[in-house]
Amino acid sequence: MVCLETDFLIGIIRKNPDAIAKLRELVENGENLTTTPINAAELFKGAYRSGKVDENLKMVKGILSRLGLLEFNLTASETYGQITVELESKGEQIGVMDALIASIALAHNEKVLTRNHKHFSRVRGLEVETW
Repeated sequence: MVCLETDFLIGIIRKNPDAIAKLRELVENGENLTTTPINAAELFKGAYRSGKVDENLKMVKGILSRLGLLEFNLTASETYGQITVELESKGEQIGVMDALIASIALAHNEKVLTRNHKHFSRVRGLEVETW
């Protein structure tokens, strides 16, 4: 199972050839594709901020309807607390949204597919795949 991060999902929406090729690879390998409510919120924010709100909302909803949405549960909440305190103590903060995404992926034992390897690789125990 792989959790698709916002930058990858935007790549799909924008028809980035690298993102499309990676998506084909994942589908051919039978990967279960998911995302988090945080990533969904970021996509909706971008759609509402755009000049083509209706068109972009349709694309966002279309993509999200094909993905499993991981729950932000009690385990993810505790993991978020652990991640943020651990990173703060090292002076390696990654931002609230990325820490929430990482905590949800960890709680569900999923790797994160992203181009933001710099941030996500700081999270102990999180498997990060780039595209």
